Amino acid sequence: MVSHWKDQDPLFVQSGSPLTSDQQTEIRDALEGASSKIYAVALPPNTVTKSTIGSYMTQLNSAMEAARAPAATYAVLDGTRLYAASSALRADGLAARLSNLAVAANAGDVVAGMKDFTNRVDDAVRGRNSALDPDSQANPGAGGTAALIALGALVLVGGGGYFLYSSNRKKKRAIQEAKELAAVKQTVDEDVTKLGEEITALDADVTLSGAGGKHIDEWQTALDSYEKAKTQLSGVQRADQVREVTQTLEDGRYALAVVKAKVNDEPVPERRAPCFFNPQHGPSARDVRWAPPGGTARDVPACKMDAEAVERGFDPQMREVMVDGQRRPYYDAGPAYQPYAYGYYGGFGDIMTGMFIGTMMGSMLSGGFGMGGYGAGYAEGYADAGAGDFGGDAGGGWGDFGGGGDFGGGDFGGGDW
Repeated sequence: MVSHWKDQDPLFVQSGSPLTSDQQTEIRDALEGASSKIYAVALPPNTVTKSTIGSYMTQLNSAMEAARAPAATYAVLDGTRLYAASSALRADGLAARLSNLAVAANAGDVVAGMKDFTNRVDDAVRGRNSALDPDSQANPGAGGTAALIALGALVLVGGGGYFLYSSNRKKKRAIQEAKELAAVKQTVDEDVTKLGEEITALDADVTLSGAGGKHIDEWQTALDSYEKAKTQLSGVQRADQVREVTQTLEDGRYALAVVKAKVNDEPVPERRAPCFFNPQHGPSARDVRWAPPGGTARDVPACKMDAEAVERGFDPQMREVMVDGQRRPYYDAGPAYQPYAYGYYGGFGDIMTGMFIGTMMGSMLSGGFGMGGYGAGYAEGYADAGAGDFGGDAGGGWGDFGGGGDFGGGDFGGGDW
């Protein structure tokens, strides 16, 4: 995504986005014609949620900072829903306010709404009051009412109350990040426990394999990896540290697969990426053609069991995790799981982008999110994200990356576009 913005144009469209080619062209033209830096990504519906958009925006900004991009405003079109964040607008929460105004003034028309949003951002960067005009700014030359609130007042109004509001949002962000970290650690703990159980189950076979069984080098590697993973997990304080744990688990799983092969007088398996569907299954046996529901087919590494299931038209045994009380595949569980996947698959070349295309994780990986850490935010006071819907769904606001928003929302009407 970042490389697309840098080398091609300011609109990145992921496969599955409902935007037509004509809509893409008009939005792209509006972004290219903006006087300020504005970048947009169009995603399939429900790629991000209210509980993950804050982390998504944080990761996005971190990637742009790593690429040494200039301060900019970002728009995320998740189906019909618009989220916005900015490192260029200094008033906290302003991008969210502008996106909600654009949605409210252009219900049912995503192109007009994006043109409106682009013009509002340009006006806000220049300090113009028209950025907050409640009338549509899709065609600002057609006129409109005066702004109800000056931008300067937006920053200064409320005095201490403003800072209290900002502090509360930071607390919400911290709570959300702690919740996400706990969920990821629980997932990794299950993976560590599973490896330990399989080592225990194999112990008797190794002993019965003869005097040399205990001296299989990989057996000690598997044992050491299990103990190391437990120690690493106990020290995890941030989600990006999970990567080291799953790297260790990948080593242990391959070592265990080698031990199983030697004990059973079978060929030693090739060092391949773990099974895409569930890294607990150990190293993959081969690639299989697979597509997520409504997504594009791609080749993914799979264990023998899952490869055969997919080829026979059955569902593979997917690694699912809990997200907001619902079980979802790990690759659609949000940005906090990016380091989890990197630990397992990052050591096998550039396979991740292809594997995860069309998933939430794939949208984060596109264009060079690389090994970036999780949870790094904007400079204090610069972070904001808003949500509105050009279709008929209820909107919702975001105040800060990783935290809940207080911008409200509502049914904007107009139907899907």
